Amino acid sequence: MIKVLILVLFNLIIGSMGGQSAQQPSGYPDFSGRYEGLVKSQSHGDVPVVVDIRQDNRNINGLMHTPLGDFEITRGDFNAGKLILVVESYDDDGTITVRLEGDRLVGDFVGFGDSGRVELRRTSPPSPIVRPIIVRPILSLTRERWREDLQYLARELPQKHKNAFHRISREQFERAVAELDSKIPTLQDSDIVMEMSHIVAMIGDGHTNLGWHGLFPRVPLRLFWFGKELRVIETVGAYSKALGTRVVKIGGVDIREAYRRDQPYISQGETLEFILNANAQNMIYPAHLHTLGLAPDTTHALYTFEDDRGKRFTLDLKAIPLEEHLNWLDAAKKKALYVERPDEPLWYKYLPETQTLYFNFNGYPRRRAFSKFSQELFDFIDHQRVNKLIVDMRQNGGGDFSRGREFIISKLKQRPSIIKRGHLFVIIGRRTFSAGMVNAADFRSEMQAIIVGEPTGQRPNSYSENRGFSLPNSHLDVSYSTQYYKFQETDTPGLIPDIRIDPDWDSYKQGRDSALERILAYSSSN
Repeated sequence: MIKVLILVLFNLIIGSMGGQSAQQPSGYPDFSGRYEGLVKSQSHGDVPVVVDIRQDNRNINGLMHTPLGDFEITRGDFNAGKLILVVESYDDDGTITVRLEGDRLVGDFVGFGDSGRVELRRTSPPSPIVRPIIVRPILSLTRERWREDLQYLARELPQKHKNAFHRISREQFERAVAELDSKIPTLQDSDIVMEMSHIVAMIGDGHTNLGWHGLFPRVPLRLFWFGKELRVIETVGAYSKALGTRVVKIGGVDIREAYRRDQPYISQGETLEFILNANAQNMIYPAHLHTLGLAPDTTHALYTFEDDRGKRFTLDLKAIPLEEHLNWLDAAKKKALYVERPDEPLWYKYLPETQTLYFNFNGYPRRRAFSKFSQELFDFIDHQRVNKLIVDMRQNGGGDFSRGREFIISKLKQRPSIIKRGHLFVIIGRRTFSAGMVNAADFRSEMQAIIVGEPTGQRPNSYSENRGFSLPNSHLDVSYSTQYYKFQETDTPGLIPDIRIDPDWDSYKQGRDSALERILAYSSSN
């Protein structure tokens, strides 16, 4: 996985040692400097901030540092005595509007689902310029360097996690660390990565993990558990013989045993559906399979398949480079509606024959884009006869649930004709996770939506709001949870659907959607 680390690069500071920029145009103040103070946020209370503003003539940019994260100031405009700063994070933006009063900036901010008062004082010249540098994780280290990373992980993860020992004891965690430390001299690099991922998975929640999937080559298969069958739903032309078959062995080992060996590497505190989804992903990485004793090395693995006639055959599948483009073949005869536009986070389609509006809620774009889509969606609803609204969240792996509440749920609540029982439906599944699970729960609790599908990947009452850190030598990413949320009174293994419909192989290969069909056939008199 490529990650962006902020590394400090010292550049020459334009102007005097006092950090002043070049001579400003007449009537245009010099805002350059480091400012410190508070943002009085409606959502988070008093938040300490440090803002570095750099200015060259009328060009203004910089950085804002807060305990909630770092934000880039991409643009600044001065007009009518006010400085307007555009501030962006990786997936959202906002504005700060202030006046310069001596050495103070005073005003307001709006954005990131929040607003509040800004009061900052200039304390020094701006800090040295920072630049993003692309750094790849290093997967080949000396044993001593790996041990240093392990000890760093063992120290930092319990300190940063909201409650690292909610599922295991500190003693169990420390014992696992000591065992890996003693084995490091005998393990190859990829096995060390996998064993560290096992230690992180012991914490037990799905938001706490060590990111390795984007680092190792994988074989060209996409797998999915249909009941007790692990099926090949996609592959490439060279292995088309395997398309649609059952995986029955890996490395000569029965698939049930392969599944069992994989369990310690998957967080066990979420749902069975979460585990099934994670296992299907893990089984295509020879590096991981090697750790499980299912592959001879990290470059290939033997898979035994069984077709629907009971005929078995074995293929030696080679791992493909991460950057290689693949032309995928799908086992489905035609694509179901919910996978028609996989790259779009939000889209809808009207089904006139049933006066049904199908809304695919896959993700959470920036607020500006989300707001624009919301206006279009509800304008359509207000001017078209809609008897049923279907919100499909099967592919929604999370984001910012406050945006779902602001741009979808709050607006739906203003339209009572849509949210009557039997007119609003939400489809969920094993990939419904994090913010996706939260908003699906919102639809049920606030609008009596009928939930259809299989249980979500995440439990409604669980740890989330992940942050991250990197290991010092390998630069591997570690994600950890910072909050515990309780979204329903009863603790259940996932958000449980009102109408349970598990994915089935026959429907998939025909390109049918059993959940959607059930909803379209549903009568409000049921």
